[in-house]
Amino acid sequence: MNDLIHLFGVPLQCHIGCLADERLNAQELIADVTVETDIRPAAKSDDIALAVNYVALVDLMQELAAEREYALIETLVESLAQRILDRFPVDSVRILMRKPAALRQRGVAAPAVEIVRKRNG
Repeated sequence: MNDLIHLFGVPLQCHIGCLADERLNAQELIADVTVETDIRPAAKSDDIALAVNYVALVDLMQELAAEREYALIETLVESLAQRILDRFPVDSVRILMRKPAALRQRGVAAPAVEIVRKRNG
């Protein structure tokens, strides 16, 4: 089993929702992300080039969330997972994405979608 790196409470701004008027203004989404990787090479060398760069990971997530409109959280998390696997030296990624405002009027703290995706091969 490899090591886990967690980023909790990553704020994302996204034009998201099933209805067109819901997508007019950016909404805040909150993501918890866990990536599985072997941290030993970075730890041994103390070299950021051998590590998962947390800032680059957050930047990628925020850019992807802002680059287009999404109807579904499911579409966004699938895109995020694939992009993370493509760009970072990780074996798997877990994303828990919350949309706090979505059902607030119904008394729900936040609907969420969680996925786990692994690198092929």
